[in-house]
Amino acid sequence: MLKKLLVISLLGAAAASTAQAASPGFYVGAGIGQARYDDTIPTQIRDAYRNDPGYSFVSASMVDDTDQAWKIFGGYRILPWLGVEFSWVDLGEVRSNFVLRSLVPLTNANAVIDGRYKISGPSGTVFGELDFTDNFSGLLRVGLYNAKLDYSEGGLNADNSPHSYSHSDSTTKITYGLGLNVRVNPSWDVRLDWDRYTDVGRRFALRNETNGRFDHIDLISLNLAYRFGQ
Repeated sequence: MLKKLLVISLLGAAAASTAQAASPGFYVGAGIGQARYDDTIPTQIRDAYRNDPGYSFVSASMVDDTDQAWKIFGGYRILPWLGVEFSWVDLGEVRSNFVLRSLVPLTNANAVIDGRYKISGPSGTVFGELDFTDNFSGLLRVGLYNAKLDYSEGGLNADNSPHSYSHSDSTTKITYGLGLNVRVNPSWDVRLDWDRYTDVGRRFALRNETNGRFDHIDLISLNLAYRFGQ
């Protein structure tokens, strides 16, 4: 439903627009949308506990793998078809749940753990823009994204005591994406973006900094941008 609304909004703006082709210069903008995380975390948790002497793996799942997301950005068109863009992106929060069976004598009970992943950070990309008409264009972006992953756990240990753990980590990886841009008037653009953030986090293992790796996180967003000096 969200994708359909974004497409309808963009096509509506395209039909109403009478603006001319973009000129070099600065612009700023913001957008909202939905982030979807890949779902390999349960497999990583299972593999991490495969030969663990303290616990045996029982089950794992992603409670949810999507969330609302937003971004703010600014950039500069060096040429009408070439530019650079810097963004701050908040990819929301998703949750996991896993159950472990204690192998410790006299315990032999289950630990039930809820995990929370919250990811945000800056990105820098280079983009190329191809005009389809005077007011409608497509964009291709590629660059780097520094993802800060805030991870926390809650739940119950096998002895029925409260479980609590948190850790933050950051990694810099490749991001790329596509966009459709409508020039509503000489100063304002409406943009529908798809962005992919790759290899976020570190594969789940029994160490502090290895709380889970997402092969990719996809963000679809509807954005409004203002171009200076137009």
